[in-house]
Amino acid sequence: MSTDIRSALNSGLHNPERLWGTRIERVRALQDKQPAFAAVLHFYETTLEFQRELALGSRPALDLGLPLREQIDLSFACSKLPSILAVAVRHGPEALRVRARTLQAEGEATWRRLLESALQPAESGRSAVNDFFARACLQPIAENLQCQLPKDSIYTSSVCPACGGLPQLTVLRPEGEGASRWLMCAFCLREWPFRRIICPGCGEEDKEKLPRYSAEECDYVHVEACETCKRYLKAVDMTVNGLAVPLIDEVALAVLDIWAGEHGYSKVIRNLIGL
Repeated sequence: MSTDIRSALNSGLHNPERLWGTRIERVRALQDKQPAFAAVLHFYETTLEFQRELALGSRPALDLGLPLREQIDLSFACSKLPSILAVAVRHGPEALRVRARTLQAEGEATWRRLLESALQPAESGRSAVNDFFARACLQPIAENLQCQLPKDSIYTSSVCPACGGLPQLTVLRPEGEGASRWLMCAFCLREWPFRRIICPGCGEEDKEKLPRYSAEECDYVHVEACETCKRYLKAVDMTVNGLAVPLIDEVALAVLDIWAGEHGYSKVIRNLIGL
């Protein structure tokens, strides 16, 4: 690994130990604030601890000439899959426990096929159970890679500029006297700027067809819906709550996903725990 890449990975801009530590601290704090989802958040905490260890053990140097997904070391990811299977057996919901035991019995050839399938950009149609195991292993590796890419201030697409993945959530960040809108990739966790009044799912620009829904008890996270394609993303508003950690708070406010589903909306892509 070159000195420049190593410096970038260990700099304040991307310090995996600090980054994952912050995420874990946040999910612990939110377990008391979201008692209805405390069990889910505890499982997410154990998953984040696994991902932190994986991220610290994976420091690949990015080749700017190759697609990001092709640079993920599947052999390394495959070697870590038994650990997340064990986490699911000990702490996961029933569906994940059952699938984890099956995967433990099936062995490495099946694990590699599962990971290879997850590298394909068509993410929205895959099984939530299989997707959990693959994303848990691949996210930290992909994030370490994408953080070495230069920012692109003129990129305008709704798919990730680093890996071509779908956006999992919106982040509103303070900018001047207002807020800028960013999308976060579900696969590699990259953020990129995106226009405020447009649906990331279908490109609808009529603000009358882009309603926003929120709840009193969680005013800093809201649903950004689209009446044209009937899809939605959750938005974490950092101008309202500067202590939020978008990746974590999006999962914690699962009550909004339940509400959106009951009202006929489907998510552009589910988060790691399947909501």
